[in-house]
Amino acid sequence: MPRGIYFDNSMTTRPSASVVSAMMPFYSDKWGTPQAPHRGGEELMLPFADSYKAIYGLLGARDIDAFVFTSSAAEAINQVILSTYFDVTLTTGKNQFITSHIDEAPSIMAIGHLERLDCVGKMAFPNKKGQITREILSELITPRTAMISLSWANGLTGVINPIAEIASLCQERDILLHVDVTHALGKLDFNFGESHIAYATFSGDHMHAPKGSGGLFIRAGVKCLPMIFGGIEQGGLRAGSFNAAAFVALGQAAKETAECRDLMCTEVARLRDKLERGVVAHFPAAIPFYSDQERLPHCITIAFPGIANEALLYALNKKGLYACMGGGSFQQIALVLTAAGVPAAIAECAINFSLSRETTEEDIDKAIDIIAGVATQLRGLSSHIEGI
Repeated sequence: MPRGIYFDNSMTTRPSASVVSAMMPFYSDKWGTPQAPHRGGEELMLPFADSYKAIYGLLGARDIDAFVFTSSAAEAINQVILSTYFDVTLTTGKNQFITSHIDEAPSIMAIGHLERLDCVGKMAFPNKKGQITREILSELITPRTAMISLSWANGLTGVINPIAEIASLCQERDILLHVDVTHALGKLDFNFGESHIAYATFSGDHMHAPKGSGGLFIRAGVKCLPMIFGGIEQGGLRAGSFNAAAFVALGQAAKETAECRDLMCTEVARLRDKLERGVVAHFPAAIPFYSDQERLPHCITIAFPGIANEALLYALNKKGLYACMGGGSFQQIALVLTAAGVPAAIAECAINFSLSRETTEEDIDKAIDIIAGVATQLRGLSSHIEGI
């Protein structure tokens, strides 16, 4: 990627130098498979044990909870939802699956696919704070609800859902709860072992691990069928050759993520606030969202009235500043905001800036000038066109 200011860390993060270094021996020297009954498999045991320990530690999972190494959160989410269909729906008749209008594509599309199999998908609208709450979900739950699938926090708005309250509701109503924790790992305290969450999923490339790495935790006593059949790898929960390099890299990233949690919650949050205040000070028409409530420490969403977000992103890109308006596994940011009651004319002018532990004070100072300058220029051009 060209040199510039990278504020798209909710989409993906740069693999850290130590993560890349940790991978290399597993391409050149330790290229065996863990199933091999000889030295090629034995030499993987110690690094694998260290990686498992780091990943379990990051999520606060217990030894009795199962972990599946996947290629992404998207794969893990699909496994959870399809497994619930086979294990719950086909055996009990409970065929309702709930997600939300502010969730990401894997949950929404996987549940939509189940509607072809006589299941019922329900989409919860967030409240004015952009949250999905226990009360909102209570209105959608029926005796036939099999699963609720939600993100712990939204990677575009930074809004955090009250997952503990939702987990309590699911426990009371005997409903499986799946939570994707991708955007919250390393930013919020999380203890899977002490929660009432049945399944937790995440993508590694959002915490400076390589793409092609992710995971699924399954609470002890909860069933989960494999989505990829064909062997006994990973306790029969995911067949196929094990990607040793990516797994060890994920373990290294988990260690670093745990070590940097305080940094993310203090210094990166300070830089986030400085960026938000600076943009508003230099471009007073800007509208920041959700700054008066608890949110993720690394990302903000700001609307620039009168400027289409596509135009603003294009102009910022030309200046070497990279931000986000959604897309990929995300929904478009305008859809997320309008679902929470933001007028469409404002929502379509909003973009997301997401920082990382690599973000510097210099990045913020430069970014404020670039964002305000580009917004002022585009707003002036827009006003001129409107006046013609």
